[in-house]
Amino acid sequence: MMRKHFIPPKVFIKSFLSTLSLALIGFYSNAEVTYALPLSGDELQIGNMLEWSTSIELNSERFIIQRSLDGISYEDIGRVDAAGLSNEETPYHFMDIGINEQRAYYRLKQVDDDGTASYSQTALVHKKMKNNFMVMSMSSPETVKQFEIAIDFASEGVIEYQLCSLAGDTIKEVEQSVSPGLNSLFFDLENEHEGIYKINIKMGEEEESLIIRKVLDELKSKPNVASKNGEIGG
Repeated sequence: MMRKHFIPPKVFIKSFLSTLSLALIGFYSNAEVTYALPLSGDELQIGNMLEWSTSIELNSERFIIQRSLDGISYEDIGRVDAAGLSNEETPYHFMDIGINEQRAYYRLKQVDDDGTASYSQTALVHKKMKNNFMVMSMSSPETVKQFEIAIDFASEGVIEYQLCSLAGDTIKEVEQSVSPGLNSLFFDLENEHEGIYKINIKMGEEEESLIIRKVLDELKSKPNVASKNGEIGG
């Protein structure tokens, strides 16, 4: 006859809780992100720069950047691929181009490789700068022939823009009248050498700079602009 072993209630409960704890640890350790620096935002002339960093990532796939104008309803505005598996500090950044609201709320939707998601704390950016113009969109900063920028001007006026070497030498310079609303500027790089260039855009006392790269391989990128009112080079 088989003898049944009696397990004291306290031992049984302790064993059960231990097993449950291991199961929960196994479940939650499937994906984990620990932030070294929380999400923060900084206003620049071109838009809002968002930055954050992680100290631990386990099975992390991507960060979806979300924006809200009322702090309640959020929309996806971009994504940044995550490191996936890391135990050292990993910095991230994202530029929200063309935002012209007095305040904007941001948060991160961190998505694991199994589709589960979690949200970061909210970062609030207050607008302090007064913009006579704002870059709304641009083509790829790595281009073979031409770089295009769509700029929204608050009023009519005269804009100066330059194509310069990284050392600051002026290659081409144009002064042009612009009208209120969306205008497009084109920078012809077809006859320029491969390398890094700087674009300076100035209207009155307001100035903005962008860095672009002339490459040799053809890139299949299309600019997102609405009108074509000015051209530099050619």
